[in-house]
Amino acid sequence: MTRPVATVLIPARDEHDAIAGCLERVLAQTVDRSSLEVVVVDGGSADGTASVAVELLSDAGLASWQVLTNPVGTTPSNLNVGLAAATGAVLCRVDARSVIPPDYVAGCVAVLEARPDVVVVGGRQVAVARDDSPRAVGIARALNNRYGMGGARYRRGAASGPADTVYLGAFRTDELRAAGGWDERWSTNQDFELNRRMAARGTVWFEAGLAVGYLPRRDLAGLWRQYVRFGRWKVRYWRQSGDRPRPRQLVLLVGPVVAAVAAGIGWRRLGRGARTGAVAAGIVAIGGVEVAGPSGPPGTLTAHVMSASASAIVALGWLWGVYAEWFGLGSDRR
Repeated sequence: MTRPVATVLIPARDEHDAIAGCLERVLAQTVDRSSLEVVVVDGGSADGTASVAVELLSDAGLASWQVLTNPVGTTPSNLNVGLAAATGAVLCRVDARSVIPPDYVAGCVAVLEARPDVVVVGGRQVAVARDDSPRAVGIARALNNRYGMGGARYRRGAASGPADTVYLGAFRTDELRAAGGWDERWSTNQDFELNRRMAARGTVWFEAGLAVGYLPRRDLAGLWRQYVRFGRWKVRYWRQSGDRPRPRQLVLLVGPVVAAVAAGIGWRRLGRGARTGAVAAGIVAIGGVEVAGPSGPPGTLTAHVMSASASAIVALGWLWGVYAEWFGLGSDRR
């Protein structure tokens, strides 16, 4: 049997509403289906995710396909189960909520074939509104905000080049196995940790032409929980690895404290008129920072207000997660 050109590996748990759309985009890839393998690893879904995957893949004309069950159910363990089963020369990690373009797999394969030094390649992460509601559009705009989401290449978009980490990632399967796959201690932040290990073996490459959409959380409460979790696990990574916060993260960690102290001192010295002007300037500044960029969906005034709220939720949630983990506050709701 000829080895497939690529394996698309999809970890999933309770993704009944998203898995069909994800697989339809995988099956629409420009890579010939007879050269493509798809592996879905179901982490104990209770909503029939696996059944939907089997129905779509069974007659798709693929080189190979598997829908596996993993009782452990965490994302890194699902990924490692899929890695063990993969037969493709290249492994493309895709999430169930991903919206990959038709040339995604071909683009990843092309970079890895042309650049022996590259050990992982990925592209830009672009939030896609789930529907036309102001809430969905606003959340997507916030997550595409190139100022609010940090300076990572995969967040802001940039020219192709070396990066700290990339979104999702495609690997030579044998190299990924040699590196040990995903570290299952990291139920969150596992991609960043893997990218740092892979960087010791070669180049982590951001490819500007690979823009991947994804479906974000449905509401602000879910977004808050997600970013609190991100913050907590970032601290755990720093402690475990000995790594330190990046400059952009230090700004986010220290900036609000410095700003709050400075504002408190300055506020008491301002007259009533100056205070009113300061509040107005702050509102204008918030409106100006709410910039989704060319990939952000257009929105109504309500969507812009929702976007500003979501941007605040992202920043404050991550900060609370970092401080809570650092100082042992609260519980970790995973």
